[in-house]
Amino acid sequence: MNPRLRFYAIYLLPVALVAAVIVALDSAGIDPVISGWFFDAHAGEFPCRHNGFLEVVMHHWTKYLVVLVAMAAIAGYMISFLAPQLIPLRPLFLFMALALTLAPLTVAAMKFFSTRHCPWDVAGFGGFVPYAGLLESYPAGIAAGRCFPAGHAATGFCLFAFHFLGRALVSPRLARIGFMLGLAAGLGLGFIRVAQGAHFASHVLWSGVVCWTVIVVLHDLVIESRQLDSRWKPASAAC
Repeated sequence: MNPRLRFYAIYLLPVALVAAVIVALDSAGIDPVISGWFFDAHAGEFPCRHNGFLEVVMHHWTKYLVVLVAMAAIAGYMISFLAPQLIPLRPLFLFMALALTLAPLTVAAMKFFSTRHCPWDVAGFGGFVPYAGLLESYPAGIAAGRCFPAGHAATGFCLFAFHFLGRALVSPRLARIGFMLGLAAGLGLGFIRVAQGAHFASHVLWSGVVCWTVIVVLHDLVIESRQLDSRWKPASAAC
């Protein structure tokens, strides 16, 4: 098999299976069930919605931290043009800069054009619109909710980039840590927003799927394809 196709098969086929599972769970109505765990029916609201620690530290400060890491990668890329010893690392700096910015931006763009509503907008959770699954449509006259996928979860899921950095550096330990970091940060930050009523659980999981896919493509374009060009030639080229 072409090594490039093998790379995509290894890294995208499992996420396609995850996507199918998410669709099945969404169709089964799991989202309102999970959101219901965090909703206070007597108060008519999500008690964690206005929690200062969750809103300031876990929502805003964590985002700023990832922005700082992305800025460090951008700075490293720019400095590599002035420091010859950093030239071999230039593709890695570029990959990290792009992954940490384009993965969340892709989620943000999808969210802007989405019709899905947040739980706190939904009837039964203190809102006014009927609940609709991913494959269902809202009644006529319902304005776009712009709440899908989960934007803040992408702040954590974009850290999957460190898994691919470990792969590029041939460091299995960094690759494992990077994968667990992205998974834990994405799910952790995402489900904090679920507890606040800002997203349904499936919104969080789809954010992970989108971020992973974007990062896989970026790794192929920036790093993997260059490595393959130096290691592999089609059979016809050898004749």
